[in-house]
Amino acid sequence: MTEQIWHQFHQQLLNFILSKVQDQHIAEDILQDVFIKVQQKLSTLENANKLQAWLYQVCRNSIIDYYRSNNIQFTPLVLDAAIPVEQNDSDLAQLSRCLQILINDLPADTAPLLVASDLEQIKQQVIAKQYQLSLSATKSRIQRARSQLKDKLQQCCDFEFNEQGPQMHCKRQCGCQHSN
Repeated sequence: MTEQIWHQFHQQLLNFILSKVQDQHIAEDILQDVFIKVQQKLSTLENANKLQAWLYQVCRNSIIDYYRSNNIQFTPLVLDAAIPVEQNDSDLAQLSRCLQILINDLPADTAPLLVASDLEQIKQQVIAKQYQLSLSATKSRIQRARSQLKDKLQQCCDFEFNEQGPQMHCKRQCGCQHSN
């Protein structure tokens, strides 16, 4: 189970940690600590639907531990600003499910580039090299995928953003409705 979690979340958790510590090696060390804690404490997670929120909380705590153990001043509010702890998990899960469905519906020559760039936050130069494309072709395909995803989202759902985070209301049967 931990291996699946690693494959699904390690890059976005690393990016989150890196945005808070600004050092690749430290971020990787913290991520390793996070996954040790995940391995040890996963059985205590009562609701599997809250896995992502729980992982980010473990990351926040590990980042705070890093700052405290190294006597570095930090502002916990800055850490929590990235992903609100109080965010409605079912709304976040629904939004994530909808995005995944709509991204999977994008053309095969653009969807993986969008995922790599915007979700995994891989540099576009690295993506270009990985897919054997020019940088301008890579940028163009990512921009096209963003536009296509935006159009699909607007056709499928209405979004409202408030202090609780994004609220999604589906307009049609696109497959992303909340399932009970």
